[in-house]
Amino acid sequence: MAASLVPMNAFADGARDWLNVPVDMNFIYLYYTYNKGESSIDTSLPITGASTEASVPVVRYARSFDVGGKIGGVQLIVPYAFTEFELDGTRINRSVDGIGDIQAVVIANLLGAPALSREEFARWSPETYLTASVAVKAPTGRYDPNRLVNIGANRWAFKPQLSYGIPLQPDEWLTFNGNIEFFTDNDRYRGVSTLSQNPLATVEAHYSRNLTRALWLSADAYYSYGGETSVNSIGRDDTQSTLKLGVSGSLNLTPADAIAVSATHSVWKRDYTPDTFTLAINYNHAW
Repeated sequence: MAASLVPMNAFADGARDWLNVPVDMNFIYLYYTYNKGESSIDTSLPITGASTEASVPVVRYARSFDVGGKIGGVQLIVPYAFTEFELDGTRINRSVDGIGDIQAVVIANLLGAPALSREEFARWSPETYLTASVAVKAPTGRYDPNRLVNIGANRWAFKPQLSYGIPLQPDEWLTFNGNIEFFTDNDRYRGVSTLSQNPLATVEAHYSRNLTRALWLSADAYYSYGGETSVNSIGRDDTQSTLKLGVSGSLNLTPADAIAVSATHSVWKRDYTPDTFTLAINYNHAW
């Protein structure tokens, strides 16, 4: 039977993920992500309806440093998924768990985020910024071409991104992220076939506002286009065009500890695109 890949975005770019921080800082994030929705499965199967629930704990480590007088950084993201998959109207169901595809990110600011010590950062006023990053996702996740559902994608993915932020007021931010994700082929699709995917472009917009010195909330929008797949060079006419809306927020428990929550849901999509709801909670610590 065909493989159906669990959504394995290790983390969603948040409203304030790319704001400036002092150099030589370390950050650890502990996520729990819950994803529920329809799943696309091979059209040759007699039953097309399916549903997937995935609980994905994620560990994310980040470090900041000086890159030519601007802030830079690296991140390492390791997901672990517990999934349940069911074909609607049947008794066919599967569960699988394991480490997902590990992702590394390299970040360099281009404008508006100077490399500052902690003392200098305390006196600095935030300004408009432009930051570039490149994420690389490795095929480390569990993959079996004979399974209905898999944790890993059995391919590499590369995602360059630009992030732009504007401080509207001392307590308000308007931020935009734009990226294009490129994929290598999965040459073990159904064991004997090659699955290819065109680049997938995504743009995001986030408006966030401080409610108190410790709490901020955000309204979020995500639009993705592209990503048509083909099997053995035969196109499947499944180009994505999806709009997701959501809300997010963060509460500082101490100057070094915070809890963040985000929720997104697809509000417009093409008929063959899976409908999804995602809830993410994370605790993060800086030192």
